[in-house]
Parts: sequence; C-alpha cells; structure tokens
Amino acid sequence: MFEAMLDEMRLRNFSLKTQKVYLYYNQDFLRWVALKPQSVTEQDIKRYLLEYICAGRSSSTVNLAHNALLFYYNTVMKRRFYSLPFQKREQKVRVVPSKSEIDLLIDAVSYVKHKLVISLLYASGVRCSELISIRVSDVDFDRRLLLVRQGKGKKDRYTILSYSVLGLVSEYLKIRVWKGSFYLFDTPTGHITSATVEKVVANAVSSCGLVKNMTPHCLRHAFATHHMRAGTQIEYIQKMLGHKDIRTTQIYERVDTSDLEGLRSPQDC
Repeated sequence: MFEAMLDEMRLRNFSLKTQKVYLYYNQDFLRWVALKPQSVTEQDIKRYLLEYICAGRSSSTVNLAHNALLFYYNTVMKRRFYSLPFQKREQKVRVVPSKSEIDLLIDAVSYVKHKLVISLLYASGVRCSELISIRVSDVDFDRRLLLVRQGKGKKDRYTILSYSVLGLVSEYLKIRVWKGSFYLFDTPTGHITSATVEKVVANAVSSCGLVKNMTPHCLRHAFATHHMRAGTQIEYIQKMLGHKDIRTTQIYERVDTSDLEGLRSPQDC
C-alpha cells in the first residue's frame, strides 16, 4: 500500500530511519482510523494527532507524526491538507553534565572499549548514531580530527578529538578482537548499536552514583555548552556539531548557566 511513499522517499534520499518512522506512523494511523487512504479526511488526521496530545506525547513526537502523514497524503496522494497547525515546541532545560561529572563517568568504566565510547562522545560531540559507524580510517591522529560520514542531513563533516581520546583509540586498537574490521566499534556482524551505547552510559551513571538522568546525547550537549563557556566561536561549534541552521547552535547560549553561577542569592547576602 505504501510502496509509492517509499519510492518517493528513496528518490528524495531520505535516511532509512526517516523512511521507517514515516511508514510506522502511516500504518499506525490507518489501523487507528480503520479507513482506506482515499477516504481519510483532514478531520481524521486532526483526531489522531489529538490522541497523541491527550496521551501526553511530546510536541516533537506529535509534529513527527504530523509530518509523516502530510508527506503521504499531500506529497504522494496529492491531497490538500494544509489547515492543521504544528505544535509549538516545549522549551525544556537540557541536562548538561559538568566536566567533573564526565570525568567520574569515564573513571567508573574499566573496559577500554566502553571508556572510549563515553570519552569519544564528549571529546567530539558526535551523535550516538554517528558514533557507532565510525571507521578506524576516520580518525586522523596527526591533525586530531574525526571525519563524521553522512551525519544528520546526509552530510560529511569534521570535528575535533582530544589527546586523551587518541591515546584510548591507540590502546583499544591493540586489544580489539576483530582486528580486520574497518569499524572502530566492531562486532562479528558489523558495528555496535545505539542501544549498546545507551546501556554503556547508563551503566557508568549507575556505577558512579550520579543522580542526573544522563543519556549519550547529554555528552553532546556538554561538548557544545563547554565550548560555548570557553569562548569558542559559535560558527566553529555549529560546524563541529553539524547543524544546518546556526539558530540550533544558539540554543546552547541559553543552556550555559555560567552567568548565573556567579550571582549570589539574596539569602546569602
């Protein structure tokens, strides 16, 4: 039923992840509405999205479902559903671990491979989905750079590496099991998964007793926020993070709380 949509997404070079997500929401919607696509109305889509909203789903999730449905009904089926508004996104405070908390995370791990996973997330600012597919040849030891292949938006970019991470990479390459693999974080069938990375971080958080709900993406937040605090030019941070729009990078200016940390509460005066 959705072959035309899949073909259209392939022609537009949508990522495999986007294709799966769009397919899921369209299949889920038809199960929910119990109608053929030709009989669907804009009111049906509205009621479906309201179900998500009433269930407490985030604005990002609601808008993703909205985009998936509009792509199929407007772009593929040539319908005209344009009156439904998108949700205004919530402004949530991002969890940004401090440098000392990240040091605790790294020190809590003894297995070199897992220590490298956490260190590399923070030192380079890569996304979890980018980390898992890093190749050994992507690490430039001489220039202390990492080539991120086909990141979000299907774009290659470079980001920086630390001396300590390069040392860990060298140590890990000497002991890894599948030495012939071109993936840095290799497995018998290819490379590790995002779920593995999430588990590595969760176990490290538990081991060192941190109370913050920390995920791999929090280390990317830390990379950007700590650079912002250190005075790195925002254009460089945008380039390393792979943001298409600099306004996305500017969010980290609001995340940085260093200006508030120097103030005294009137209770202390």
